[in-house]
Amino acid sequence: MPLFVGSILVLFGLLNILLPGLVWFFSIGWQFRDAEPSDTALKVNRIIGYFLLIVGVCYILSFFFPSITA
Repeated sequence: MPLFVGSILVLFGLLNILLPGLVWFFSIGWQFRDAEPSDTALKVNRIIGYFLLIVGVCYILSFFFPSITA
């Protein structure tokens, strides 16, 4: 289970880091016509992406090295 959860978190983290505008559009932007994300919104999405990436890698490592987390 940690491998699946970690993979999903890494995937969402990379998506947030590489395409923050697309993530913004699918979360908030679709509600408005001709709206553009602010620089702050893009930076927050990237920060969330880095956090998700770190947590996902920790989950994956806990799958391969269970003695570290015990």
